[in-house]
Amino acid sequence: MNREWPGNENGTNAATRQAGLLFNRLLRPNSDVAIDFHTGTTGLECSDFIIGNRQLPEVGTIIDLYPIRQVWDTPAYPGILHNAFTDVGIPSICPEVGAARILDATLIAPFVEGTMNVLKHYGVVAGSVGRTSVDANVFIGDNAFPVIASHGGFIEHLVRLNERVSAGQTVVIQRNSFGEVVAEYASAVHGEVGAIRSDASSEPGNVLMFILFKSTPAGSDGNYPE
Repeated sequence: MNREWPGNENGTNAATRQAGLLFNRLLRPNSDVAIDFHTGTTGLECSDFIIGNRQLPEVGTIIDLYPIRQVWDTPAYPGILHNAFTDVGIPSICPEVGAARILDATLIAPFVEGTMNVLKHYGVVAGSVGRTSVDANVFIGDNAFPVIASHGGFIEHLVRLNERVSAGQTVVIQRNSFGEVVAEYASAVHGEVGAIRSDASSEPGNVLMFILFKSTPAGSDGNYPE
């Protein structure tokens, strides 16, 4: 359903009908603010970051209450839940809490702290707001550059999550089974590493790395291949 929101109760497939029923009859009528928690996809290790449209003032306020290291300032792609909420006037964000299927207490902690800040901000619970994005020295970008494999083989990352990179810098090397280098991949932008492939090998077409950066270049729509 994560590409079907807000769905269609009378749609042509089960996923869109289920999304429509949930959104229209449960989520939308009972929500003032929405936080749609996610992790990265399988095989991709992610930094602690939030996707959300900071051009919407209340959405920006919510994002800034999280002491996390990266923000992707964009509506992202259609069909995801937080956009369905914002489209009907309900402020919403999408936190990405690291890699899929991994329990990382260190990474989870700032999202717990930020969520408690949101609850305090809206008066749901009492207390003072704790650390925020300012304290975490957050990096805010409006686009994500994908480094995509052109060959098959084993991959070696030359940079780590949250590391700053420059345009033209080699960030990934790929080797064949004999250890020979078959491809080198460079960043096309100045930015910060937001996600890296955690699998040891890759086929052509896979995303090896995402680099979060500022100022969307001409001709880019802000989206990335999934």
